[in-house]
Amino acid sequence: MIRPRLRFFIVSTLLVMWIVLNVFFFRLTIQQGWGVRYAILPLAVLFLALYLGARYVHSTYRLVNLRQGMDYLFACVFGFGYPVLVIGEGKAQVERAAKNLVLSLGGPGKIFVSAGSIALVEDYRGPLRVLGPGLHFLSRYETIKEFSSLEERYRLIDKLSAHSKDGIEVQVRDIRYRYRLARQDEPDKVKGIDTLLQYSENAVIQMVYNRAMSENGTESWEDVVNGVVVSIITDFINKHMVDYLTAPKDQKIDPRAEIKSEFDSPVGRKKFKDCGAELVWIGIGHFETPEKIVAEQRVNTWQARLQGDAKKERAIGEAQRLAYQEMGRAEAQAGVLMSIIDSLESVNVSGDAHENMRQLYLARIAQFLDMMRELPK
Repeated sequence: MIRPRLRFFIVSTLLVMWIVLNVFFFRLTIQQGWGVRYAILPLAVLFLALYLGARYVHSTYRLVNLRQGMDYLFACVFGFGYPVLVIGEGKAQVERAAKNLVLSLGGPGKIFVSAGSIALVEDYRGPLRVLGPGLHFLSRYETIKEFSSLEERYRLIDKLSAHSKDGIEVQVRDIRYRYRLARQDEPDKVKGIDTLLQYSENAVIQMVYNRAMSENGTESWEDVVNGVVVSIITDFINKHMVDYLTAPKDQKIDPRAEIKSEFDSPVGRKKFKDCGAELVWIGIGHFETPEKIVAEQRVNTWQARLQGDAKKERAIGEAQRLAYQEMGRAEAQAGVLMSIIDSLESVNVSGDAHENMRQLYLARIAQFLDMMRELPK
């Protein structure tokens, strides 16, 4: 199957040859003079086709003017006049995005990436390309998805609020940190002109595609990294009491150092790596708590603790009292039964034995009932 560009080239070549043959070799026929009139119709058809094609491109892609549609058509059809886009300091070096065809439409075109920047290019057919510093050619199926800087970035969190394990609000102020594009990858996939501008292709892909959608569109990479920092600090505060964070009893306890160790742990590093980032440095700042609320909540916490201890002591005492009562009843019953047994053994068999036995039973049962009535309930 012949490709569309090759088909157009064949048709254009045949048309030009037909025009040339009619113009220059017309006088070799029975007619005299030059056959210029035969070139008018083919040229008119050619220019009309180019004009309609430019109009179609202009209206389809909503370009600024018809000239841009013509430039894009010539670049696609004839393969010359490719638009060029320059990316420097992680930004497109253009006044308006709509004025640059590579930025607004993609290829065909050329893209020049300066040192310290990278670009991710998507292909409609599936493949991805991470472009480092240098001049690159974009085919007509490729578009620029994202471009960024390789330099370290700095961010300040003025205030962060979370609740401690005992329910008291803790505020962390002046959190400062620096981060950059992650470099952890296989050695053969780490690229860059020097150690300060190295990058990982996998980290670039994670940076672009591992982002959530919000009401305002796709979340920025800076907000994703900031969310990781906030989550690690918040989780640490939620797991500890307010006294441990603000006034630890042991002077060797340093909550800020423990939070920093959470960032340096394998779990913390993985959280950053999953979004294509690498933490360079972080300063935790200082903790604050609303004094009035802290005092009230501490009193309530201590009161609840004391009330719980008092209820526990009362429950233990009540259980012991009931146990002692049951033991007293059991001992009394055992004593009565033992006295009945002793009486049976000492019964005088002389006289009417059955009458003596009956009288003895009645006396002991009456005594047993009196004792049961006097026992505590």
